Amino acid sequence: MKTVKLILPLLCLLAVACRDVPVVEVGPQKGDTLKESLINANRIIAQSEDQQIDAYLERRGWSKEKLPNGVWVAEYENSETPLGQAIGYEDTVAIRYRVETLGGNNIYDWRTNTVICGHLQPIRGLDAALRTLHSGATARVIVPSEQAYGVLGDGDRIRTRMVLVYIVEVEEVRKSNN
Repeated sequence: MKTVKLILPLLCLLAVACRDVPVVEVGPQKGDTLKESLINANRIIAQSEDQQIDAYLERRGWSKEKLPNGVWVAEYENSETPLGQAIGYEDTVAIRYRVETLGGNNIYDWRTNTVICGHLQPIRGLDAALRTLHSGATARVIVPSEQAYGVLGDGDRIRTRMVLVYIVEVEEVRKSNN
């Protein structure tokens, strides 16, 4: 009798498990629509920033080179120091720089910093630009917001989604031991 009590629930469970399970097709979810909207908004913002950068460069008549990450670099020789060796990955670089807006407003006056190239210091866009420069160079580097401080800003003077213009002087390059 005990075996019948055990077998009966097992048979019921087996019968339920063998039924066809209906296939439920999943359509677009609310999150998917939101995600697509955010992607489109970011695309529009990036296009707008590119147009602003193009207009800025055209107004000034600057020669330029656009890097694959969207950063613009215009290197020119510092009149006091001839161009030296190229900056490479993991080279330690002493720079002097200032930061301004596309409108020409000064954000940060001249500062000095030592960075190790390829380690995304101080920001991704500037890091990539430094690796295209030479010792003794001065350059204008225009960094779209996504390669700079993005939607957060720096918590001080750089507000959300701000395109930055760096005037950079490469003071010293110490080659890595690679």
